[in-house]
Amino acid sequence: MRKQLLIFSILLVGLLVDAQANKPVKVKVVQDAFVQGGETADESLGTSKPGRLRVMKSDDNTKYSRTSYLQFNLKKVEDFSGAELNICVRIFPSKADPSATFSLNVYACENNKWNESNLTFNNKPERGELLATQVFSANNDNKWVQISLPREKVMALKKNSKKGKVTLVLANDDFNKTSMEIISKERTWSNGMPAKREAYLKLVK
Repeated sequence: MRKQLLIFSILLVGLLVDAQANKPVKVKVVQDAFVQGGETADESLGTSKPGRLRVMKSDDNTKYSRTSYLQFNLKKVEDFSGAELNICVRIFPSKADPSATFSLNVYACENNKWNESNLTFNNKPERGELLATQVFSANNDNKWVQISLPREKVMALKKNSKKGKVTLVLANDDFNKTSMEIISKERTWSNGMPAKREAYLKLVK
């Protein structure tokens, strides 16, 4: 009986270790900011407006042209079989057409030499390859959404960075008078408490 209990215990421990090893890794954003054209093209909105990230009409250069940048550090992540971007968002509807949806494009970015405290519209890194496109309906409250990213593209971004950094660019290139607001890592609620709803990557081993 004791021998059977010992074998069972060993098997159970093995299963628990295996389950822990295969548990998805959550990597929180380390830098986040948005840039805006027009008269604010030289303003660092990551400093002056740190609580929110905005995306809208990204392919223009007016004061309504907004693009968001997210940076993650994957240095401690060896490998993964899947990647998913998680962001907490609010989609503002079009007054002209309340049923209009918002289209979000997620791009790769090879340049990780930016900082949320000095990123501006005029010095922003160029976006690279399109990784994903997702369409969202308008919503009144902040809610979590998930966007699947191609594993091999994310892995390539990590490998091409000496320090394991990965930058993603969030843009809206199909403007229809809708817009997106994303909760940043600096966001606090009206009572002063941290929101703790910053963007993160979920990496499946």
